[in-house]
Amino acid sequence: MKKMTLPHGFALCDVTIVDGTGADAQPRPDSFIEVRGKRITAMGPMADFVARPEIDVVSLPGHFVMPGLIDAHVHLSGGRADVDDQEMGVVAEPMLLKAMRSVYEAQQLLKRGFTTVRDISWNGLYLKRLFFEQTIPGPKVVACGPGLSRTGGHADLHQFTPDYVAEAGVWGLIADGPEEVRKAVRRNLREGADAIKIWVSGGDNWPHDRIDDVHYSMEEVRACVDEAHRQTGTIVAAHAENREAIEMAIDAGCDTIEHGEDIDEALAQKMVANGTILVPTLQLIVNWYRDFIPLGEGERTQIRPDAFLYRDLYEERTEEMGEAYGAAAETSFRTALAAGVKIALGSDTVYEPLTKYGEYSALEFRALVQCGMTVPQAIHAATAVSSEAVGMSHVIGTLETGKLADLLVLRADPTSSAEVVYDVANHARVYCDGKLTVRDGEFVW
Repeated sequence: MKKMTLPHGFALCDVTIVDGTGADAQPRPDSFIEVRGKRITAMGPMADFVARPEIDVVSLPGHFVMPGLIDAHVHLSGGRADVDDQEMGVVAEPMLLKAMRSVYEAQQLLKRGFTTVRDISWNGLYLKRLFFEQTIPGPKVVACGPGLSRTGGHADLHQFTPDYVAEAGVWGLIADGPEEVRKAVRRNLREGADAIKIWVSGGDNWPHDRIDDVHYSMEEVRACVDEAHRQTGTIVAAHAENREAIEMAIDAGCDTIEHGEDIDEALAQKMVANGTILVPTLQLIVNWYRDFIPLGEGERTQIRPDAFLYRDLYEERTEEMGEAYGAAAETSFRTALAAGVKIALGSDTVYEPLTKYGEYSALEFRALVQCGMTVPQAIHAATAVSSEAVGMSHVIGTLETGKLADLLVLRADPTSSAEVVYDVANHARVYCDGKLTVRDGEFVW
């Protein structure tokens, strides 16, 4: 019988391991981590390390090794826009151009140490195939495909005809009623979707897309969850920004709540009981009325009127209102955190120049700490919990023997301050699937 030979490998030696297994897990100094092929094959104290001819020894004293970061909510949509032209900027250009731009967007995330991202757009369905080929560098793209939106919902771009939105709307797939919802889920799964996104509430992107409105019925949300879960392991992510929508999504069996800035103690306890994960997108939500819908700057000058609701048109939006909304969103997050809700990192990076890819994900890590997490809790959220949120915890999210070698190597202790992970100057190396991919912010390929 022919003896199997193990692939050539390497070992990072004299490092401190931060394994991501829990907020109370302690860094392990004077350690090594051995990789063969794509996977971690051994790890432990340096006293147990055995040098072998087929293992390249890479000594990195003073360095820290943690799991690659995971952003559980991005849109690799290829749009280019600012606040005043966001509707035009994400749909008025050719789909092919947006797809090409999305390669750059994903690569910027990898350069900031994010080795896995969950994408909501058409592009992610094909980026995942491109990067898996490993002919060019890129993160693992866990693809939702376009999110499910009702007609007139959050992903319906109201300045355009329905036919044009169907052709060029990179974010969403319009589906009304349980049967259309089922068919939309099946269409995404046909294209290789790993997860399904549904906009259960509005999102305040457009002038008649209000956060307080519920966009789908319970029957429609249940149809989405039932159809998605027929394919074992498929995660359902629910955009839900008001209490009614959040509770509906939890009760329907959605796996993650996106944004969720209206959580009270009763909802938090229900999420804990159901194992529902919160992806709070704090950097975006807390600063919504500063970065996305600026207030107190006078009336906007527009070339053309939006599709608006006349009954809302003369409502005054003040800076005080924006500050109160941000404070309430932070209180919701703290309520979920105190109750023990599982919390993952998700940035909702959506287009440049408004949300720079990579940079915005790093800002979200910092925001988790600014809003109440300890730094070790934020690391756990950005690795182990986020791996659950994207349905990949069996192979990524923690440093353990047998898992894929997605590694972020840092020059300082990431548990000491959120600034260590945020500041790219501390990033020495990124390994993806056991391959050195980024060194000092530049691709090695």
